Amino acid sequence: MARHGLDAGSCAPATILVDKRLDGVHLTYERMARLPATYGNTAPSKVARDLDVNIETLLKPAASEIR
Repeated sequence: MARHGLDAGSCAPATILVDKRLDGVHLTYERMARLPATYGNTAPSKVARDLDVNIETLLKPAASEIR
């Protein structure tokens, strides 16, 4: 994101909370796509949306392994 707008680089890295509750495993993080939009440059927003997809792709299988 910083390559397209230095200010947008302040949005990374992602902070992710993984916790186990009675109803299952919960994954909580602030979606990256909503953060760089405030800078008025669409290029960081596309990178951030792609990052959100990658984060979810990695975390969902990992969460299913937690018992």
